[in-house]
Parts: sequence; structure tokens; C-alpha cells
Amino acid sequence: MHVVTFGNEPAVRGVCDSQRARSWLIVAWCFVGYLLVLAAWSAPSPSDAPDPSPESEQAIKAAFLYKFLSYVEWPPAVLRGGSSPIVLGVLGDDDMASQLRASVGKRRIGQHPIEVRRVTEGNALDGVQLLFVGAGGTAALARLAPQAQRRSVLVVTDFDHALEEGSVINLVVVDNRVRFEVSLESAERSNLKLSSRMLAVALWVRPAR
Repeated sequence: MHVVTFGNEPAVRGVCDSQRARSWLIVAWCFVGYLLVLAAWSAPSPSDAPDPSPESEQAIKAAFLYKFLSYVEWPPAVLRGGSSPIVLGVLGDDDMASQLRASVGKRRIGQHPIEVRRVTEGNALDGVQLLFVGAGGTAALARLAPQAQRRSVLVVTDFDHALEEGSVINLVVVDNRVRFEVSLESAERSNLKLSSRMLAVALWVRPAR
């Protein structure tokens, strides 16, 4: 029996092995890139880190709210040009209101200064672009969500099952890390456009119907 061999067989194997190595290297780098993006969303960057306790859960959640502002597009009539403020209303969580004022209250998004307000259910949507509803406002969410959608207010929450009640973004803690979930249905009803970069690192995205 004769075994047929080719003179360049080792070279061919070397080329194939090299191609496979490059493919695995590309996959590895893509995975590392995803982890870096996820890490950036899971904790405040040095420029966003609130003082004096940047590692506290409340401070990290405040940093998330600040970051959301750069990844959401409001209708022109809602967020006017020039230097008009972006108003963050806080309902049901006075500690978050204090944290936001301390950590992001003097920052800007482009030319827009950020204003933080404590609100009640009665005035929660007046002149507000983002409404944060904490655990103390759980009962009000279902009543406010339809009005918020008509006014294109971004509703962000911090309690279980909030997406089902009309929230657009809900903060969650998984394995001691702050993450977030998104409802595309609520975003579309609110006429809000969410960046694909933000959606890519969400824990879960609830699709539009």
C-alpha cells in the first residue's frame, strides 16, 4: 500500500493553523472589548465618579442616570436647543435626589446643564425630561406611565417588575453589580430613541410588540 503525500502538506497545515489562531484571537479581542464596555456601564468612570463614596450602590446608580442622558434622544420639542436644562425629577427616593445633586447636579450634557428636582406624583412630569421613580413611588408608576409616554419623559425605576408597569429603564443589582433592563415597547410609546450602544450592555431588553 502506498501512502500519498504532498510536498507542501506541512506548509498547508501551518497556514490553516495560523488562520485558526487569528480567528480565535479576533474572537478573544471582541469578547474583551464587550467586557470593557460592560464594566464601564457597571461602575462610574473616574470623571463620573460621585464623591465622597464612589463605590456605594446609590452613587453608582446616580452615575448610571447621568450616563443614560447621553444615550437617549428626545423629540426636538421636548429637549430644546441652546442651554435649556435637562431636568431630572426624583419621586419616592429622597436619598437618590440628594446623591444626584451632589454627584451630577453641576455637570452638563453638551450645552445643557442638569437640574435635579424632588417631585410629588402631582407635579412629577412638569418640565421633566427624566423621571426617576424609587421604591417609595411604586404605587404611582402605573398612573404616571401613560402620561409620561405622551410627554416623552424617560422613566427610570429601581424596583422589581417596573418594566411591566411602563418604565423604560429599570435598575437592578445582580451579583453585587448595578445593571439595567430596558423596555423597547415603552421607549417607542414615549417616542424616545435609545442608543444601540446602551442596549448592547443591558442585562435584558424587552422587545417591542
